[in-house]
Amino acid sequence: MNLLALKEIIDNNVEILESSAQENGADESTVVGIAKYAASNGYEALSANQKYHFDNCIRHLIEDVQCPAYTHEFEEVPRDCPNILDDDDLVEYYQNDGKYCESCEGQASADAHTKETFFRD
Repeated sequence: MNLLALKEIIDNNVEILESSAQENGADESTVVGIAKYAASNGYEALSANQKYHFDNCIRHLIEDVQCPAYTHEFEEVPRDCPNILDDDDLVEYYQNDGKYCESCEGQASADAHTKETFFRD
């Protein structure tokens, strides 16, 4: 569980928490409040009810986050990537509006290089 990533979400991407609350039928302000409390005091300080909301609405945002998968700009069907983002990369993931796993990042870089070379020549 990456509490630094949670702090990044709270400070700069609170709409992610609000969306997760809506998707799980929870009150948005309650989930945001629980996230703030957990970020400051840790998961163990939460009550059983707060842990329920945390586990359903917040945990998947900061633990075992799946790579969003790189899809080439000319591919019509988005790819799925089974890889999990490294815990160390989650803050950057939320700061940069998404990040890829090492495999997808390599493919994205290769495609960008190919495109640059094509247009340069």
